Amino acid sequence: MYQWFVFAHLIGLVLFVLAHGASAFVSWQIRTLRDPGVIGGYLAMSQEATRAAYVGLLLLLVGGAGAATEAGLWARPWVWGSVIVLVAVFFGMYGLAASYYYRLRRLVAGTDGEPPIGPDALAAYLDSRRPDMIAGVGVLGLIVLIWLMVMKPG
Repeated sequence: MYQWFVFAHLIGLVLFVLAHGASAFVSWQIRTLRDPGVIGGYLAMSQEATRAAYVGLLLLLVGGAGAATEAGLWARPWVWGSVIVLVAVFFGMYGLAASYYYRLRRLVAGTDGEPPIGPDALAAYLDSRRPDMIAGVGVLGLIVLIWLMVMKPG
């Protein structure tokens, strides 16, 4: 059964990275755009990709927890380190990304009878290093997780 859990864990990882990667590339692409309608379309695509990423994350978690349980690995520091890093990266990225992209969605759509954001204000909003910070947290977290999975310290 252990091998099936590892298989599910890896399939979840591939789905998560593939779908989340699509969302990440949208974050860089929209920085060059100035049409609120086009940006809104990219943001909708990113949101769909993120939903698929969460399915992958769920499969990754179930597979990893199942494999750790089957193999009796919960006492190993690298397993708990992986859990801690995953949780920290999840909340770190969510904290950085949610407010930025929720606000951008409202700005390009217009809310409460307000028209969509104007080109100059949109350019100023998109000229942010927030997507770089989000990517930095995600990439660093992924590198640490891969290191923990391969090296199995402790």
